[in-house]
Amino acid sequence: MCLRPEEWINDGVLNAHVYYLQEKGSGNWYFPTYMAEQVQNTRDGQLFELAVKLRRENTNRFTVGLKKCEKMFIPVFDRIGSHWYLIVVLPSDTKVEIWDSLPGPKYNAGRYQQAERIMKVLDHIYNEEIVNYFEKGWQFAKFNIVRTDKARRQVNGCDCGVFVMNWLQDIECRSHGSNKFQHASERVRIALSLLKNPRNRRLKEVRESARRVVDEQLDKLVEQKDPFIPHHPIARKPITRSQAK
Repeated sequence: MCLRPEEWINDGVLNAHVYYLQEKGSGNWYFPTYMAEQVQNTRDGQLFELAVKLRRENTNRFTVGLKKCEKMFIPVFDRIGSHWYLIVVLPSDTKVEIWDSLPGPKYNAGRYQQAERIMKVLDHIYNEEIVNYFEKGWQFAKFNIVRTDKARRQVNGCDCGVFVMNWLQDIECRSHGSNKFQHASERVRIALSLLKNPRNRRLKEVRESARRVVDEQLDKLVEQKDPFIPHHPIARKPITRSQAK
């Protein structure tokens, strides 16, 4: 329901998107929303304990080592501004990019600080790999944090989550038009991409349910003798691939 026009995208939908994007053996790492949320809720003196917990949780999430990681995608929810934005970590460039569709002087400093705290946690999580496979002194905390100028701006107060989901899927924005993020059709596209993902275990159930609804509506039209519906029983045929789509 949060994918309806002018609704706020919630963390459940974002995390489903993250889950579907993460591929085995990929150098792109997609973190769930609770990673940044837990960093926000943890005091500076307890970041190490949090990192130990996150290390255990991420053991099976990424199947390649840090040395082969190309990009880290970390969606963040700014509670003060009630706003989703995206942190992209580029290990080979020792750089962090903040992708923000609605930046502002009131919030920018806090978002930079959040990025800095996340980098400290990453240093704790991957300390062993950093020591073993990177040159001495290499640290996430030393990365240059910048606000990218590639991030398009939203024109309303509710589409920030849609922007983040699109950036997660296509960080270079090659497949999106300049105004596409503002359209209700973009939310439909996201909903269908989640629904039809091969890893969606309920896809068959949803298709069968949709077919029952269509059949019931057609039966009602026939009973009402709608002039646009032939006056004879509807021949039930196996659903085709195009109809399912």
